Amino acid sequence: MSNATLDQRKGRGRMRSDLCTVPIDGERRAARVVIDEVSGRFSRVTETVWQQLLHEQTEDTALWEQAHAANWTRQRSTSHENRFSLLAIRIPLGDVSRIAKGLVGLSGILFSPIAILFWSLVIVLAGVLALSRSAEWVATLRLMPLYLKTTSPWLISGTVVATKLVHELSHATMCERMGANSKSIGLFLFCGLPCPYCDVTDVWRLPSAARRAAVMLAGIYVELIIASLATLVWCISTDAATRLYAMNLMIVCGISTVLFNANPLMRYDGYFVLTDWLGSTNLRREAGEAFRRSIVAPVAGRGYGPTRHWGLRTIGLSVYHLASACYRVMVMVAIAVFAINIAAVFQMRFLGVFLVAIAAASWLVQRGQLMMGILQGRGPWSSVTWHRRGSIAACILGLILAILLIPTPRYRQATGWVDAAETTSIFLPAGSQVQLVETEFGHAVRQGDVMARLSDQSEHLERSRLSGELHLAKMRSDFARRDSLDRPEVAQQWTTLSAAEHAVASLLENAEQRLDRTQVRASESGIVLPGSVKLGIAKSRLTPWLAQTAGMVAHWPQPWCRICPNGRRHAVFLIDAQDLPWVTEGTNIRIRVESDSHRPSAKSNVETRIESISSIQPDDQSVTREAIYQVLCPLPEVEPGEMLDSVGTPCTGVVRLPSRAIGAELIQWIGEWVHGQS
Repeated sequence: MSNATLDQRKGRGRMRSDLCTVPIDGERRAARVVIDEVSGRFSRVTETVWQQLLHEQTEDTALWEQAHAANWTRQRSTSHENRFSLLAIRIPLGDVSRIAKGLVGLSGILFSPIAILFWSLVIVLAGVLALSRSAEWVATLRLMPLYLKTTSPWLISGTVVATKLVHELSHATMCERMGANSKSIGLFLFCGLPCPYCDVTDVWRLPSAARRAAVMLAGIYVELIIASLATLVWCISTDAATRLYAMNLMIVCGISTVLFNANPLMRYDGYFVLTDWLGSTNLRREAGEAFRRSIVAPVAGRGYGPTRHWGLRTIGLSVYHLASACYRVMVMVAIAVFAINIAAVFQMRFLGVFLVAIAAASWLVQRGQLMMGILQGRGPWSSVTWHRRGSIAACILGLILAILLIPTPRYRQATGWVDAAETTSIFLPAGSQVQLVETEFGHAVRQGDVMARLSDQSEHLERSRLSGELHLAKMRSDFARRDSLDRPEVAQQWTTLSAAEHAVASLLENAEQRLDRTQVRASESGIVLPGSVKLGIAKSRLTPWLAQTAGMVAHWPQPWCRICPNGRRHAVFLIDAQDLPWVTEGTNIRIRVESDSHRPSAKSNVETRIESISSIQPDDQSVTREAIYQVLCPLPEVEPGEMLDSVGTPCTGVVRLPSRAIGAELIQWIGEWVHGQS
């Protein structure tokens, strides 16, 4: 071990004699990394504290508790942090160092100084492009449920695993470039969801803080490069499937990476960077200790232990502890819901709920053990009086009951689109061919104006047939008339043939009149709009123009176009059928209308009511095919010339539901699940 010094402390000292330490560059004060070769754990401590512990020159209880929790003392710790948890399981798969060493020679295209500058500019450019086209980005995002439904689950899962594997290999490669050794690679099961991981704890042997940060941020950096390239593909591509796949990569490698890996509230890359920057031995433990010393100790009284003086670091660590705890709970709930929905897609909802229930039970057992420790006076609560412990436990229980039983406001958000409120549909006769288009979307027409001219093949064939029959009837009639001059007995035949000729001529005249009527005329005055608008078609520009229908044979059941006589509009939303008791006609709704335009006036917030609702039907765009119903909400009128720009615009509606307790929601959810399994 280069740069490592083995502290040869023999005898009966408190500290273990097999611990190795490496001096590192502390920005504010000298520091060391303590290496436990047995467990493979690395911890950071200041040089002053290490010397005090090593030579037993301090009787600070807090320092010895931290040393004991880190397993630096001869008496091993049995803290809950070292216990097995069903919420977080690591499964090693093998050594990754050989692969990482092989990638070092190729990694210059990503990790050389010039490459880092180049890719950083690409990341910034992609971020600016995504922000500048946020409205279109949101509109494409609404198609993701349909994409997830129609795309192979193996492709989606493979994409996630592949990108995360690249993330972990980036850590290992950068670790080798910086002079440290990468170790094992494996799977990390967080709440049952698999994700690759790579052990690069040897990075703590590096004396440079910049090198340690480079290793810890390498995965985020590479994933942001992938997300940036996907953003550029999304911007220039015109194929819908390609854009949706690029959007998937943008979410997996961009948003999720920032929210999880870069977020210091969980023990991922951002957490370790912040820990190193703050010079903390264990940020989560130190934050918890600061919270207990500054918040819990004054409440528990003198028997709990000494209180900690308030300072900027203490306040920051206490706030971090609360934020981290709340965030972990939110993430676990979100992952549980996501896991159940994904399991439902694979027709394994019962298995998803079963795994989530096990994880939740494990978490509740751990919380229950902490509560019993307070009531029984274990650990730091041993010197706290029983009535104070009981009061604190009662307050905690009361807070939990209040959270579960006190009604809280509920809101439902739905996505939809803007459409004209009153329209007249124009249909084309089945089998007719559009020969000439006289108008276009957005044009104003008057009642009776010609909008298109049709060419009906069947009528043309009928006219040709009748023309031939009329020509033949005329020839027969002429021959019979000539014969009747010499033979009077043929006069009756000539009369019959002449009548047949007139009948065919009458049929041909009717066919000509029908062909003359193959003109599509406006049934009323107004603005020409697309025949239909659906969720996901953000603007009418995504609908083919009427001129593009020239030469096509009409066989579609939907309208060829619509005519809007006024500027009345409404918003169309798809609502989950389970909200039908609350979201009905007359319910207040707040609507935000988006737009692709950069004009601030193009976006608006509207307070309105639900005007009408449809019957319940299955949602074809939902991953889980849940039942939905459609609601219409009136919007302010616009000028006729602005109607085309308004139709198809995405909008978001928010409805406030009656207040309800979280406990009631949980009971209803469990009841629905039990009913669904029975």
